Amino acid sequence: MLLPPYTQKTGRRNEKERTIIVNPIYQPLPIMKKVFQLLFSICFFVSPLPAQQSDDVSGGYFLEGVQETASGFQLKPNYTFTFFFTYGGLDRYGSGRWAQEKNSIVFNSRVKPLRDFKLLSGRRVNDNFVTVKFTDKNPALVNGIECTLYTARGRQKLFTDKNGIVKFPKQQVDSLHIFSPLFPDHPFTFIVTNKIQNNFEFAFEKWVAEVFFEDFTLLFTNNMLVGQHPLLNGNKFRYVKNK
Repeated sequence: MLLPPYTQKTGRRNEKERTIIVNPIYQPLPIMKKVFQLLFSICFFVSPLPAQQSDDVSGGYFLEGVQETASGFQLKPNYTFTFFFTYGGLDRYGSGRWAQEKNSIVFNSRVKPLRDFKLLSGRRVNDNFVTVKFTDKNPALVNGIECTLYTARGRQKLFTDKNGIVKFPKQQVDSLHIFSPLFPDHPFTFIVTNKIQNNFEFAFEKWVAEVFFEDFTLLFTNNMLVGQHPLLNGNKFRYVKNK
């Protein structure tokens, strides 16, 4: 299962300010009064508009224009948010706090854990392979994981089969880089400390489906959020506010 193949996570309204020069020596008092009233009106109406409050921004925003994909943000008035992403049988989620900075909405979540895979076992097996296996109750998640083996002779890259297993020729391993196309935001590098081991079994950490945000910013304009997507490549996505 692969994610959709998309190419790859403010503006302020221009307003002209007029300047009126008045010489008080040559202007009668009533005329000057009208001039000052006019100056006050001009200064008031051309001043920057105040930032919209959370009640104006809060609501549900849904991704548009991406086939077979459902995704969006729910911005709550208390400045918390939830995020969802669904593609095929894959569901991703996220949450955190949002803030408005002029015409931009900035998203942040809890700090991302250091690792996204856990080692279930590492051992020495008397065979001619370096075996890497992934275990999960959903077999679709362990298929097609990219595994790159780093050794003194260089690196080799292979992909797991439908059983979540990949086999390299036997050699001493320095490290193993793991990349799942279903969780591209969760790459992981495992450092092999016991060099005699050639059989490794991993499982996903429970938070692997969670999406983490760090100063992720979208433009708020015309009841839409515009910009990048935390999982898809590109920078012109539109999330339209639910009316």
